[in-house]
Amino acid sequence: MDVKSYKSIIFKLDKEQREEKDIDKRRKLLLTLKERLEGVLEILPDDLEMQTKLMYVYIGLNDIEGAKNIAYGLLDKTQSRDVLNGLSIIEEKSGNYNQAIEYIDKILENEPYNQALKKKKERIENKKNNKNFRGLTPIERMYREIATLERSVKKITEERQSENVIKGKNFNQNNTLQKTYVSTYKKVKEIASEILAENPGEITAKEKLVKALFIIGEREEAEQTANELLSVYDKDEIALWFLSKIERENGNLEKEREYLEEILSNSPEGTQINVQQRLEKVKHLIEKRKEKEQLKQGLKENYTEETRKEFIEQVRRDFIYGNIGRKEIEQLIQEAKKYPNYVESLIVLLDIKSKITDNKQDKINGLESFIDDEFSITPEEYNNILNEIAQTRKEIEEENMIEQYLDRKKKDEAREQREYSKYVIEKLGKGEIEKEDLPEIVKQLEKFKDRAKSIFLITKLYEILYDKEKAYNELKKYTCIADLTIEEQRGIAKMQKILSEDKKVQDKDKNTPKKPESEEQGVDSLR
Repeated sequence: MDVKSYKSIIFKLDKEQREEKDIDKRRKLLLTLKERLEGVLEILPDDLEMQTKLMYVYIGLNDIEGAKNIAYGLLDKTQSRDVLNGLSIIEEKSGNYNQAIEYIDKILENEPYNQALKKKKERIENKKNNKNFRGLTPIERMYREIATLERSVKKITEERQSENVIKGKNFNQNNTLQKTYVSTYKKVKEIASEILAENPGEITAKEKLVKALFIIGEREEAEQTANELLSVYDKDEIALWFLSKIERENGNLEKEREYLEEILSNSPEGTQINVQQRLEKVKHLIEKRKEKEQLKQGLKENYTEETRKEFIEQVRRDFIYGNIGRKEIEQLIQEAKKYPNYVESLIVLLDIKSKITDNKQDKINGLESFIDDEFSITPEEYNNILNEIAQTRKEIEEENMIEQYLDRKKKDEAREQREYSKYVIEKLGKGEIEKEDLPEIVKQLEKFKDRAKSIFLITKLYEILYDKEKAYNELKKYTCIADLTIEEQRGIAKMQKILSEDKKVQDKDKNTPKKPESEEQGVDSLR
């Protein structure tokens, strides 16, 4: 695989990991991205862009030492914004707050009005000064530290939201939070565990621990700790909320509904808006699932794999005979949902749609939209769709290459026709073309693609070397061509009209002496 292809894969992986919400999946993507970047850098060891991406991958994997080694190596070569920003993150995570602030200040020299960076600097300064931790008991100090960590996550989220608004990008809060929560809540977990080691009865510390365990992906421990909380206080809102989220991930909507209803039953009416909204959504999903199961059961006998294949074959036949348009294909895509193996049907139907619209991008858009909206596809179906998208993109690239080749060929042919026509006109002007030369010249002109120009020149040659009547008769031959375009038909008709009118005038005045038109004058009209 060439470097260009490698870089294309890297940019795609980088986008996927930034958008991935699941922590474990994101880590796997980061590890794959790290491997790809290291592969490229073996070939292009001085590629600063790839080195910078690798630095951020190490930060995402929380390998601060690895990130630091890359970052300071980059600093000797460039002081780009991305490198300076990466160094500020690395030094902050290392506890070197002064150094982190220095790198932020360097960015602010070029971006003095960047409010997000100013807030980040202020947060690090407060962290450095540690003003809020004086005169507190050890437990109070640890709780205050947890509060500071949680506020930092909120600030980072707000900063990124502001940056995205400035850049005109959409902002997904959950996605952004996932990217910053893991490292922060690992620290929260350590502090909460330390509090509980000394004071096992601290309910607040246990609630913080449940939240931290859930966010960093330790679901079993989060569930166990939440149940421990409920054994002490069966109305604990935090424990019930995170247990509902765990059941949501497990696909157990009925159990999630029970936990949400329990939270609402223990709270004053109107105080748990988020919980109420989630409960309504869960109830709706449960109803939809029931309807889907009933529909599956009802369709199971009539809509089999065999009938699906018959349905697809009939669609293919209808398409070949021109009985399917844009409206019909959209209806058929919906109808295909009744049958099993919908993904296989969708790929075929979107392929037919792309042929109807003469746009293969429609197929790619349809498949990508299906992946984004459908969460129940199997890994095998997901891979089949990705392979189909990749194959279609390859076909588009090949078609574009052919189109470019044909465009170049068309231009070359047009240039050749211009040059030959110019050559003929120049020879005619010098009196070097005789009547017996015409058949060979006509044969050559008829080979060119632009028939309108060739027919015009042939007609004028006959008019100059013979007369208008001969030219008119020769022109009539071209009206028999079966595949003349509208433009060509109009051009021939116009020339016929001019020649016929001239012929009438000539017949009327044939007894009147008239100075003959010189060959040179005829050539001038061609020019």
